[in-house]
Amino acid sequence: MGVLCAGALAIGLGATGSPAAERAAPATALSGVAEGVPVTVWQIEIVRFRATIEGAAPEVRAQRAERRIEQIPIEDSDHRVEVQPITLGRYSGVALIHDGRLLLGIADEDLDPQQRQTVEQVGARAAKRIDAWLELRREQQNPQLYLRHLLAVIGATVLFLGALFAAVRLSDFWAERRMKAAADAKRSIVIARIDFRPYLITLEVGVVRLIAWGVYLGFTYLWLTYALNEFPYTRGWGVQLRRFLDTFIVGIGNAILGSIPDLFAVMIIVVIARLVAAVVGGFFATVERGRVRLSWMQPEVAHVTRRLCVGAIWLFAVVMAYPYIPGSDSNAFKGIGVLLGLMVSFGSAGLVGQVMGGFVVVYNRSLRVGEWVRIGENEGRVLEIGLLSTRLLTRRNEEITIPNAVLISAVTVNYSRRERDLGQIVSTAVTIGYDTPWRQVHAMLLEAARRTEGVQKNPAPYVLQRALQDFYVQYELFVPIDDSMARFAILSALHAHIQDVFNEHGVQIMSPHFVAQPEQAVVVPKENWAPPPAAREKG
Repeated sequence: MGVLCAGALAIGLGATGSPAAERAAPATALSGVAEGVPVTVWQIEIVRFRATIEGAAPEVRAQRAERRIEQIPIEDSDHRVEVQPITLGRYSGVALIHDGRLLLGIADEDLDPQQRQTVEQVGARAAKRIDAWLELRREQQNPQLYLRHLLAVIGATVLFLGALFAAVRLSDFWAERRMKAAADAKRSIVIARIDFRPYLITLEVGVVRLIAWGVYLGFTYLWLTYALNEFPYTRGWGVQLRRFLDTFIVGIGNAILGSIPDLFAVMIIVVIARLVAAVVGGFFATVERGRVRLSWMQPEVAHVTRRLCVGAIWLFAVVMAYPYIPGSDSNAFKGIGVLLGLMVSFGSAGLVGQVMGGFVVVYNRSLRVGEWVRIGENEGRVLEIGLLSTRLLTRRNEEITIPNAVLISAVTVNYSRRERDLGQIVSTAVTIGYDTPWRQVHAMLLEAARRTEGVQKNPAPYVLQRALQDFYVQYELFVPIDDSMARFAILSALHAHIQDVFNEHGVQIMSPHFVAQPEQAVVVPKENWAPPPAAREKG
């Protein structure tokens, strides 16, 4: 037995010479391999070699061991593998013997230091794996068992194809039904005048298809694992797939259980943020509706302030909850965060300018919804003041959108702001020759103003002589109106009445132009200074 053990150690540990030569030869240094080289038979890992002994690298030792195991005669498969301790010189370990034949030797230097196992434990586990392989080889040689496994795989394949077909049909049916629902215009989810229902349904269909692909891959994985596990030669692969699936499921379960406290913290932060946002939003909503009046905040400003405060609350909540999100400390999560940050930095420069312009417009209170304004060359009623743009409705029923960045740099004329106090004042001008008394012109213009509906009596209309030109005098009539929205209609009616009044008194509105010096001076005699409808001055 001693000679056998010595030979086992010499051959199994990798020496190529005789036992005597092995004892005489000096021992070379051992070079450890971290992962080790596996001894694999039919995809079944028996053991791993890590030491280089007497010039035999772990790869060479593994090849020799695999060749010896595969050369075991089939008729000797009933014998069990024995584990015998051996010691030879500076080496010690165990030898795996089958029916008097040496299969391999395991030295103490082959052990994984992180496993904290003895060489006897490693040898016993390797022996059990070799016995299991011998059992599989006997099963492989049995035609009846092979046929039974083949029929089982065929049945499993039929079930797999049926389940796969049913999953595909169910996914397509669901997607088709939801896409038809997206085309239904009667049902909508409108937020800020945008119907989000088609987009939500498209997202839902995408999620369902993603889940369906996960189901397809899961079915395929289970079928492949079962099929490989049925045949002795491929059972090692099946065991590896099943072990990977078990490890994956256990890892996912442990990750979910481990993340429950963090998810609970995130939930608490979200609940608190929602409560605070509801309280703050409700307060500003009451100010916006006029139920609460504050000297330092107008109702139109409260709407934007509510959005800013609620947005700031949720931004703070996201910052607080970020460290508790599962996977937030991973490199992938950090990479996505950096990518999103770069996208926002490069793509939102103009957007930030528009938003800041919206803040200036809102908090400066130069515009209000419903007022009639002129912004640059555009004039109309304010429909909406948003953070990005302001919309106007012109008198031609045209809707104009003006970016806020353009709005803050343009001249804005507000026709409605002073209307509540003194009303809006509009004007129109006529040019009359010097042969018409100015008192008569004043009286006719004021008479036309009195006849026009929409012109206020207090303050009273008035006339100014804006210029004394070469051939005529320019008169401008100023009238206050009570409705700035009807400014153009009132001006049109005022022009009509001016024409009527001037025609009634025989005064020509068309301005004279001379091409030669007139024979007599174009003046009005004093007795004709106050013709109707002008009132004659006393004194």
